[in-house]
Amino acid sequence: MNREQEEVFCVRRDDLEALFGSPLPNGALKGPTIEDVLDLKTFFLPRSKAEHDPSYKQIIPYQLFRSDRVFFVYRRGEKIGEDRLIGRLSIGIGGHVNILDTCRPHDHTLSFYRDALIRERMEELSNPEVVREVFLGWINDESNTVGQVHLGAVHLCDVIRPEEIRTKTDEDIYFVGWWTKEEIKANKDLFESWSVFAVEFI
Repeated sequence: MNREQEEVFCVRRDDLEALFGSPLPNGALKGPTIEDVLDLKTFFLPRSKAEHDPSYKQIIPYQLFRSDRVFFVYRRGEKIGEDRLIGRLSIGIGGHVNILDTCRPHDHTLSFYRDALIRERMEELSNPEVVREVFLGWINDESNTVGQVHLGAVHLCDVIRPEEIRTKTDEDIYFVGWWTKEEIKANKDLFESWSVFAVEFI
């Protein structure tokens, strides 16, 4: 699907501010559950509109992968579509929920959200065998125009065979290593802002 024609999952900023507080706080946010946010009125908007309209927030599943006390770290390449992220390190596999995730019958918004969560995981990684997954909270960055139109939902995924996980190079992301929380924080200037926020949950 053409990136500009993609229809992405959004919630009105006003509704989120009623839930989180107004204005929306920056950083790692505890509080509302994933169900709380998905129970708000939701929309699928053309990505070409949503990327430039801060009256809506695109909801982005953002998954961290942990083995014992270390976390999966990768580097973003030059073809990822967001100039501000090129070359940055990340601990989060994430992406948009799009309207194609709703093509199968579902009882609830949470169902197609979870389908998108798993789809993103499988699109970007090989062999990501997850034995436990926990929702941790939200990440928000109002400091730039990209952050102003996205809200990250952070999920922690425990894996049992980390040595088998690989990035898919056609996604233009490249494995760096398994790092401790302390190593990530010590090198935070190399990471995208969402990763710096997300590690605060750990």
